[in-house]
Amino acid sequence: MIPATTSPTLRAAVSTGLVTLAVLASALGLTRVVLPGPWTGAAVAGILLVGAASATTRAVIGRRRARRTAAGSTSGRRHGAADDGGLGSVVPTLVAIAVAAWFLLARFGGPGSGAQWLVAPGSVSRLTARLGEAGSTVRDEIAPVVGTHSMGLVCVGGALVVLVVADALAAGLRHPLLAAVPVLVLWAPPLVLAGEVPWATFAVTVVALLLGLTLEPPGTRRRPGGRLDAHVRRAERHRAAATTATAAAVTAGALVVGTAATGLPAVQGSWTDVFTTSSRTVRLADDLDMYRSLTARSGEVVLRYTTSTQQDVGPLRVLTLSGFDGRSWGRGPAREGDGFAADQVLFPDDAPLTGETTRLDVTVGSMREPYLPLSLDPRTVETQDGWRYDPARDEIVGGPVTQEGDTYSLAVHERALSAEALRGSPTPTGTLDAVFLEVPDTAYAAEIRETAAQITAGATDPYDQAVALQSYLRDTTEFTYDVNVPRGSTGDAVYDFLQHRTGYCVQFATAMVVMSRTLGIPARLGVGYLPGRSGADGQWQVTGQDSHAWPELYFPGSGWVRFEPTPAVQTGAAPPYTTAPATTPGAQPTPDAEEREAQQPTAAASPTAPAPSPTAAPPTAQAPAGSAGSWVPAAALSALLLAAAGLLLWRRRRRAHAAPPDAEHAWQRVVAALAARGVVLPAAVTPRRAPGEIGSALSSRYGRTLDPDATTALVRLAEAVEAQRYAADAPFPEPEELASLVTAATAGIHAVASSRGVTGRDSDDGADGDSTGGTGSTGDAGGTGRSRPAPAGV
Repeated sequence: MIPATTSPTLRAAVSTGLVTLAVLASALGLTRVVLPGPWTGAAVAGILLVGAASATTRAVIGRRRARRTAAGSTSGRRHGAADDGGLGSVVPTLVAIAVAAWFLLARFGGPGSGAQWLVAPGSVSRLTARLGEAGSTVRDEIAPVVGTHSMGLVCVGGALVVLVVADALAAGLRHPLLAAVPVLVLWAPPLVLAGEVPWATFAVTVVALLLGLTLEPPGTRRRPGGRLDAHVRRAERHRAAATTATAAAVTAGALVVGTAATGLPAVQGSWTDVFTTSSRTVRLADDLDMYRSLTARSGEVVLRYTTSTQQDVGPLRVLTLSGFDGRSWGRGPAREGDGFAADQVLFPDDAPLTGETTRLDVTVGSMREPYLPLSLDPRTVETQDGWRYDPARDEIVGGPVTQEGDTYSLAVHERALSAEALRGSPTPTGTLDAVFLEVPDTAYAAEIRETAAQITAGATDPYDQAVALQSYLRDTTEFTYDVNVPRGSTGDAVYDFLQHRTGYCVQFATAMVVMSRTLGIPARLGVGYLPGRSGADGQWQVTGQDSHAWPELYFPGSGWVRFEPTPAVQTGAAPPYTTAPATTPGAQPTPDAEEREAQQPTAAASPTAPAPSPTAAPPTAQAPAGSAGSWVPAAALSALLLAAAGLLLWRRRRRAHAAPPDAEHAWQRVVAALAARGVVLPAAVTPRRAPGEIGSALSSRYGRTLDPDATTALVRLAEAVEAQRYAADAPFPEPEELASLVTAATAGIHAVASSRGVTGRDSDDGADGDSTGGTGSTGDAGGTGRSRPAPAGV
């Protein structure tokens, strides 16, 4: 809050500063959707530069107008307006636009990622090309995206556009309330895509915008060079103080409530959950994003099946993924597959079998897929015409999208999987596609490779290495299963996961795939459904909440083998062949009733359209409650606000004893001294009549007259007030002179009121303001008040 009497130029500069602060805080809030990077520093520099250019230009225009006004007054002519802080001028906005354009071209229009401060003709074409790259990123990726050069251009450019518009409204046109609209536009991306705005962004932006209202309240317009009456000035001060207090209260309250709410299960979800519902049809995502949290998912039944053994055959895989770019999984080009016969065993390898066969009769529910879910073991498939088999991916593809009531049958031939058999597998040959060994070339690839080597130190073969990785990731003392994925900061999702160690099945499975590849073990990601639950009639039901993702590692002689790094609380026991001593060869994990209660699905089931990431959250997962440490920021800010309020009160008390800045303030001190002694001037009394009215009132109430020095001071102050109110160009007394006049006037008032005749007299005689009988001219201390003088010595 600044004083109401501050010059328009300074008020405009402060307005620009507050808008700049609000835009800066809101721009940094975009890190919820664009990961921090070099663009954040560019945003700070650009916003401060454009704000400074606008404020400086507006100040120059305001001072130039003031000088022209002063020159015109001296020569008897008026040239333009007085100092108005550049009100109504479009020049500051044009300068801000020019500086913003230059900054964007220089910072983002260079041939590389660095700045080229001398803008060249090619800068425009490069800037346009990077905008196109950013558009592709927005269309193809899921927030939060990596803070690339092109995405930084969008963030910084958008922030500068908002700053220019908001500053023109707040400082140029004096509409601070309207200026809030473009600033809050910057909140839309994090609110819509991430479901939240950082608390610091909220606090700083709200306080800055509210304080802006104290500079130019809605509906207030000053005449250039004009002065406001005392009651208007008091109202401005009260409004400013109230708005400042409101801003502090809103900020402190929001921080306290926000941090406290994180500990309440009912409010831990994203605000977007209130507006979203699960679809009645389900389709799994085929481009899983490691940075995306798991949200609400469908509880619809996607499959029903019966088995010949009354036991499940393990997870049912829908598709496999092999291409990983450090953040997201991709499918690659579509494959047509080959035709197959109903009695043809479909499996890409000649794996040893146990001789046990289980038949599954499957009925499709709400699942809408261009694939058929399959067992992980070799199988024959009986289905309608049109479906084909892709051995490279081990998928049934190419048929019509599944519909409610579709049926097909599987005859599953169990593999002879055991720890001994897998441990004795030969080294993979070069027949496999190289994609199964590809590791994203990121800045942290070496650290991931080193971590995998440390975890598997002492393991002598690929199987023991895989078991060591699985055991490490399933350790709940090291890792936490949580559907809310912490924000990444490096752009390498696996490295970020290994640091914060929090996630759901996609994070656990991807980490094991990537670390296995660094060890030379071919690996891919399987996506499908856990076995579901069996009813009293022996029918198994699989819902969208049973969706899951897991790693599959390749062992020559056995084929692709599933491992389970996701903690047991969500998936049940690990496959028996991944533990030693091994259980019955070829047995798939068949959790008992208690384990199945813990089998909450963890992969991505999405609405009818293909989803770019998982969209289902297990109901048993809880976000960690707020800890005591989460109250520290709120407590610190609250203490800071209280200290600021105390400082504000201290400064106001100091100003009360300091020299008055102008005649209006000096006059108000005299009026306050009179009111403290029971003398109130009627509102209709003009400054010219005031000294006579004051003398009459004091004489009527106390029976004594003002001394000549006090009377002279009152007359001089009244003349100064009259000139300040009605003659803006008249010379005004200096603050030191005003202070001496106030001292003389108040001392005289105190001397009259302190006379012994007032003791014991607090009746209404002369105290009701009825002391206007005097008709003396300005400066006349006499009067004919109606109140009877008090007897001497009383």
